[in-house]
Amino acid sequence: MNDKLNLPLESDIKKVLRFDGNKLPSFPQAAAKLLKASKDKTASLADLSKIVETDPGISVKVLEIVNSAMYGLGRKITALSEAVVFLGLDEIKKIAIGMTIFEKMFKTGDAKLFNRLHFWRHCISVAVLSMEIAREIKYSDPEEAYIAGLLHDVGKIFFDTQGKNNYGDFIQELSTSADLIIEKERTLIGLGHDDVGAFFCSRWKLPQKLPLAVKYHHQPFEHLDLTKEEMQLISIVSLSNFLCWTQGIGSFDIIRPPILSPEVEKIVNLDTIDIIKCIKNMNREVENISEFYQFIFPSADQLRENLLWANLKLSKANTKYYYQEDPQVSYKDELSIQQSSMPFDVDSDFGKPLAKAKSVKEVLDIVMYQVGRIFQPLHWSILLKDSKTSDMIFSVVVGSNKEKLQGAKIPKGEGVAGYIMETGKSLIIEDVAKDKHFSIRADKYSGFKTQSIIGTPLKTENKTFGVIELINRISENPFTSQDLKVLASIAEYAAIAIERSYYNQAMTTLVTTDSLTGLKNRWSFERAISNKDDVLRHYGSIFSMLIIDITRLLQSSEIQNHDDMLKKMAEILNKTKRREDDVFRYGEGAFIMLLPQTYTDGAKTAKERILKAFCLAIYEKKTTSAEINISSQTVSAGDSNQLKTMVGKFLSKSKTLLNEDTIADMEENLQPLLEEENRREIDGIQQKQTFGRMVSLGGEFTLLKTRESGHIRVERLSLEAIGFRISKSHRIQINDFLDIHFILDDISKALVKRRIVVRSIKGNYIYADFYNPPPYAKKLGFYLMS
Repeated sequence: MNDKLNLPLESDIKKVLRFDGNKLPSFPQAAAKLLKASKDKTASLADLSKIVETDPGISVKVLEIVNSAMYGLGRKITALSEAVVFLGLDEIKKIAIGMTIFEKMFKTGDAKLFNRLHFWRHCISVAVLSMEIAREIKYSDPEEAYIAGLLHDVGKIFFDTQGKNNYGDFIQELSTSADLIIEKERTLIGLGHDDVGAFFCSRWKLPQKLPLAVKYHHQPFEHLDLTKEEMQLISIVSLSNFLCWTQGIGSFDIIRPPILSPEVEKIVNLDTIDIIKCIKNMNREVENISEFYQFIFPSADQLRENLLWANLKLSKANTKYYYQEDPQVSYKDELSIQQSSMPFDVDSDFGKPLAKAKSVKEVLDIVMYQVGRIFQPLHWSILLKDSKTSDMIFSVVVGSNKEKLQGAKIPKGEGVAGYIMETGKSLIIEDVAKDKHFSIRADKYSGFKTQSIIGTPLKTENKTFGVIELINRISENPFTSQDLKVLASIAEYAAIAIERSYYNQAMTTLVTTDSLTGLKNRWSFERAISNKDDVLRHYGSIFSMLIIDITRLLQSSEIQNHDDMLKKMAEILNKTKRREDDVFRYGEGAFIMLLPQTYTDGAKTAKERILKAFCLAIYEKKTTSAEINISSQTVSAGDSNQLKTMVGKFLSKSKTLLNEDTIADMEENLQPLLEEENRREIDGIQQKQTFGRMVSLGGEFTLLKTRESGHIRVERLSLEAIGFRISKSHRIQINDFLDIHFILDDISKALVKRRIVVRSIKGNYIYADFYNPPPYAKKLGFYLMS
């Protein structure tokens, strides 16, 4: 057994954990006995009752769960013997083991950033999903899979309570990193939570398959001499953990793309099990128990299905990077890259930023930068389909005269992009003059002359939603078939990342925003008041809450009038609120306004403003018969946990609003979403200095076409452009490419290297755009902001 586990030594454990008197922690006695009883098919209810009743606190908690809304029993159960009649012995075992582990091990911790309820929600979710998947694949002991899921992350508990490093600091650093959690633990702490968890599960002499599942839920295990059932259990837990992270149910409140060991898919064939059904069953059980554990657990079934598959595909791609023997792509010198035989694998630096990107715009920026870096094209663009007309829209454009081409449309089926969109096939054209697919329309828009093109579709499953198109090379050499293979590989990753980012953005909007009014929704309200420290920071030590209830609203026979009234109420609240106030649509006709640092008199004034505006609106719309009641509550941050109760007392259950909105198909909504992101970016740029910063920096240039070189003096600098003088006469022309480098004059003395495209020349003063500037230029960005 120990040969299979390959456990760390006790001395290794003591290097990362601290113990009082060198005594290792013990497993809760009641939980150990329950585990043993769960494996004993002859164990009776009396045996189980004796174990649970040895810890009165656990016995009470088990009965509390049995009597909760989760099970909806008709009368109150006062003894385990009664409970088993209604729920069955297996269900009682499961509840008792889960509650014992939670109360004795997982409930409290040291680091504030390690939210134990959030962590427990993850453990419960993995446990329930493990049991569901075990049943689907006919695993011999689904209850064992449940226990393995509960314990899979137990090592994190020891890092928190007994770690020599502060686990809260680790989580804080993790939130700004794109690294895998397990690798970050091994780097910063010395061991991973999988090794630590398996070490203790083995020391506690738990059933032998449990330590294996804990140890290998993040690691390859195919090379080990494991039985079929051992490999199945590891795969079940690993897959369940993977799926929970893709659903946004991680052990920390951060988003992190998970990794799935390649052998898991060999052992658990995803095509043969109904994962969506398993996810829904998990959601249902965790939602049922959420009130007892005080989870915040929003439900949006369709969203979860979309998000699951998008993340599943992206994480498969990340797994290829992680487990391949040599994931690095060797980039050649920029001038000779066109002649080199580029490897088919995509650089791992491409996968990490894509996994970290939070928006479609970020994904596209990363894709365009990498395409420019690898292929050195003169012009390149991403075209997306207009969902209304099926025309192709130049959504992202890089190169000269890009402003003329940005947003331009090409009719359906026309040109190279139209052909690729309709057929879903990649295409290479070495000389457009000899190819029937080329359309001159884009050249007329932009003013440049196309010579060579490669293009490839952006698609998910069998649906093409866009095209990446590259035109001409700086070197004037034609594109090759090897180039097309690399571009197709990039496009595959890009499409997965775009889909994931789209549904992540849709998830945020769907889960936090009311689609009818545009206000924050009930889930946003409950999250806003869930943490006392956050409440104190956002609303102050004393604040007020207004509950606005529209009465007689449901009597309206016209749906349009009903919706118009709700929109009007949202408009009134937005107009009458202060800048710092938050407004939520809580229920059918119910709204909440949180007023930071506001006492009773201030709340009264706000209430009067709303009533006055409402009366005026009703007077103007004489056909509306709605009325409103407003309740005002002034509370301290310490009592914020009572706000839900206050709202519940004031509002009837009929006011509860279930979010049944659906997500628009990505093909239909991707282009409008990108347009909105571009508008926000342009607005942000316009609010900043447009022309960059005046500087005086020394540097050098090399003209690519002649290799002429010399000194420059940089006088104006921004993230996208540069103005400089050349110290001697030159033969530089507009649209020439130069390689330049210069040293910043701040404390970092950083060397900046860029390729530039000349845009204007006045004597020896040259203004140029950076060719393909990186999306995240930290050194230059910090310099310009300082």
